[in-house]
This record gives sequence, C-alpha cells and structure tokens, in this order.
Amino acid sequence: MNEHGSAKRPTIYLDVDGVVTTVDYQRQAGKDALSPVQMARVAALVKEFGAQVVVSSTWRVADCRPTLVKAGLPEDCFHPDWHTAILPASRDPETGGMLPAERARRGDEIAEHAARNGITHYLILDDVEVGPAHAGHHVRPDAERGLSEADGLLARRLLAQAPAA
Repeated sequence: MNEHGSAKRPTIYLDVDGVVTTVDYQRQAGKDALSPVQMARVAALVKEFGAQVVVSSTWRVADCRPTLVKAGLPEDCFHPDWHTAILPASRDPETGGMLPAERARRGDEIAEHAARNGITHYLILDDVEVGPAHAGHHVRPDAERGLSEADGLLARRLLAQAPAA
C-alpha cells in the first residue's frame, strides 16, 4: 500500500494530445477539442478496471482535471498525486519552456512518479515513445485517430495482468 492508499488500483498515465484529442477530431472541432469517442474509450478502461488516472501530458501545466471530467472521465478517478512532475530534462535549457512531447523525457517523468508513489501496476496511453523501461506497459495510439479498438484490447490485456512482484 502506498501513502495514498491506492497501491492495488491500476494507474493509467494519460497523455491528452494524440490520445483523447486527435488530429482528425481537431480538424472538425477545433484546437484542443476532446473527442467524445476517445474520452469514452478511456473512461471505459478507467471504470472497468477501477483505475486511477495520472496526467502525463503537457496539459498538466494547468489543472486539466475539470476539463477531463466534463469530457467524460469519472470525477473520482484521479490519483491524489494527479500529474507527473516536469523534470529538468523535459524543459528547453534556453527558454525554460516545456519541450515538445517527441523530445521531452516523458518516460523518465512517469518512472519518477511511479517510484515516488509505489506504483507497479500501470498502463501508459501516449502517442510518443516512452522508452524501453516501460515495455509491456505502453499503448501507443496513432495521433491522427487516437485509440483504436485494437489499442483498447491491448490496454485491457495489459491492465488485466498482475503487477510485477
């Protein structure tokens, strides 16, 4: 059990862009619009597995939880430590701003959060590579379309696996 009393619940590390807001959907609905179809797929995973959500997206810079709840995530699904930290390696050394997802060290941020919170049973939903340390924990949807049915099946399989001892 970790300090938050949530060690037995699986954790979903959620990226937003390319997962629940897709390039295709934004062409129709506008920048930063969250796809109802994609939100429903993520919400179904959260509900089915009693998962807690940790935001690993650049959307964590501001408190995006109300937006995600309004779009369909359960209000009580967020881990008490609801977002990953922005590590120095994820910032542009010249400007201090966040690096684009493709260059940021998101896998390191997730590893740091998981270690700090005693999380061993987790799934990463992110359209960019997060590194070999997360093999067997990562579902990488296509940024154009978001989570496919096949991605959802893989996510369910990974969430159903017992955590590593």
